[in-house]
This record gives sequence, C-alpha cells and structure tokens, in this order.
Amino acid sequence: MALSQNSEASIYSTRSSNGPLCHCSQPTVLKISWSDDNPGRRYYKCEDHGFLLWHDKERACLWQKQSLLEAREKILTQTEEIKALCASLRQAHGQLAALEISSSSCSVNETLKSIENCVTAHIIETEKVLRKFVRYSGGGFVLATALLVFFLKK
Repeated sequence: MALSQNSEASIYSTRSSNGPLCHCSQPTVLKISWSDDNPGRRYYKCEDHGFLLWHDKERACLWQKQSLLEAREKILTQTEEIKALCASLRQAHGQLAALEISSSSCSVNETLKSIENCVTAHIIETEKVLRKFVRYSGGGFVLATALLVFFLKK
C-alpha cells in the first residue's frame, strides 16, 4: 500500500513562529512528509500555497528511510484491521440485540398481539380524521353552493 508522492501527516500542526513566512506573508505550519522519497522528513507548508521549505536539511539514511516506510505500511495495515474489527463488533452487537429481543420475557404471540393493537388504534384514529375531513368538506361544498345560488339569483 504505497502512498503517493504528496502524502503528508499533520503531526505538527501548530503555527510555527520559527518557520519562514510564505510570500503571501502568512505563517507556515510544520508538517511531516510520508512520501516514498522523503518519509519522516519535516517541512514547512503554507495552507494557501502548499510546500514552502524543508525543515530537515538532510534526507534520511537508507536504513532510516526503509524503517520509516515499513512503519508506515504497518500503521496502514493496522488501521485497516481496526476498521474491520469495528465493523465486526457492530455486527455482533446487532446480532446480540436481536437475540435479546427474541429471548425477551414475552412470547411471540404477545408481541404480535401488541403490534396488532397498535396498528388497530392507528387505523381507528385515521378513520376519525378522514370522517372529519369529509364532514367539513361536505359542509363547505353546501355553503359554497348556497352562496353561488344566492348571488346568481340577484
């Protein structure tokens, strides 16, 4: 899992008072490069214009570079493993919750009866609202018709 040349980490993300100012007069931020060419090498970055200046004047030795690249790969692998474990944990938690629901104290028939009662109550309430709507609509129609007839007779 190789990272691109522009890969970076913001381990040092504080504004640097010792770092150079960008040509836009903004302070720079000290960052760490994790590219294949410069792993672990620190540099100053302007948030608006990107790379500005290396903090570490020398490149890492070959063994240091190899160690940093191996550490980067190990971190990426462990990050993926952590994501997979979190997903498995969420799935196991869901299965446990479903198991707890299915083994609850009330039986399936009691649960179904409770659901049926809730649905029946909702249907009855909906029918009441519909009857009121029809009643008011009919009254409004009769009133509108009476007014229309009254004004047409004049």
